[in-house]
Amino acid sequence: MNPWFVAPHGWSESEVVLPDDESHHALKVLRVAPPDVITVTDGKGRIARCAAARVADDTLVAEILESEQRRPLKPHLVVYQGAAKGSKIEDVVERLAELGVAETWIYASARTVVKWDADRIAKLDERWGAIARSAAKQSRNPYLMDVGGGLSFTELTRRIAKEPSAVVLWEEASFPLRTALVEGSDRVALVVGPEGGLERAEAEALADAGAQLVSLGPRILRTENAAVITAAVLQYHFGLIG
Repeated sequence: MNPWFVAPHGWSESEVVLPDDESHHALKVLRVAPPDVITVTDGKGRIARCAAARVADDTLVAEILESEQRRPLKPHLVVYQGAAKGSKIEDVVERLAELGVAETWIYASARTVVKWDADRIAKLDERWGAIARSAAKQSRNPYLMDVGGGLSFTELTRRIAKEPSAVVLWEEASFPLRTALVEGSDRVALVVGPEGGLERAEAEALADAGAQLVSLGPRILRTENAAVITAAVLQYHFGLIG
């Protein structure tokens, strides 16, 4: 059975209290009942084998039988994805979370087609968070991917300036991705442009912030495909998959 997610505040020394949505799914859909054994994680690396103990007000309480703290895989992979229309970002979030990407942040740039106001971004953040959690459960990852939107291009460049290692996919770059990766990095950032790509001035601004402009080769990929494929390449290069 895939793990259940319980935020750290739902844990005590001996028990975990499943939140409403997880309790409903466990009790009403999968018919979990005492003394069934389930796996629970806090989304921050702690994973426990628990026994369903009791049900209180439609909330499942489980006794912790044994637990461990798993270390996060290194390097910490962060993806900065250009905003895209339709369900493309949802697809990117789901696949990156399944791969084990640590963080995904959505930004706007000059060629971004879709425009979101603050209310829309708040709803999308909630939606993307739920997708990331579901994907982590499916892939049995004890770490939840941090995800959010609303970054301006200025904020993106500020963040890139603070990243210890960053690469930017740009169709006009001549430097191959494989030659730009720094071994021994604890954190690697990847910037993927929006549907219309990055303007030259934007690419140069990111380079000035410390990122390396790189190419995947002669083919131009759709933004939603470029993010996932490159993340998988990075995972393979650093020995995290394969």
